[in-house]
Amino acid sequence: MNETYSKPTHSRTESPTIEQNTLDCDHILTYAGGNPERLIRLCGNFLIELPLHMEALQTAVVKGNNVHAERDLQLLRNCLMVFGAGPVSFTAELLDAVRGGRSRQIKREWKRVVRQVRILEPQVQRLMLEMAMPKGFVQ
Repeated sequence: MNETYSKPTHSRTESPTIEQNTLDCDHILTYAGGNPERLIRLCGNFLIELPLHMEALQTAVVKGNNVHAERDLQLLRNCLMVFGAGPVSFTAELLDAVRGGRSRQIKREWKRVVRQVRILEPQVQRLMLEMAMPKGFVQ
């Protein structure tokens, strides 16, 4: 069950990415109490809430409202916790930049978060579909 959904890449200069920190299916299923139906609901809720969190965070970043950006980033991080430390790790630099009020770094890290979410979203969709498929289904 502990499958990976993307090819790892390594760089000495970049922070971890979703490609490096693939979804840990065992962690996610454990988080869901071992219940595949609950995992499907968690994934579905994540996919519904993700655009809302991203839009709120983007608005705060664009307006330079670091207080709201930090709050919205924490909400996004809470949403990502279902999927383990890997997905949460790519938000750390943005949170650090927001707390330090470093506007150039905030904009750079925001772009990075957007790229990583674009990678994460289909992984979560694929996991959700895999969990919903009846056992023994042959593709």
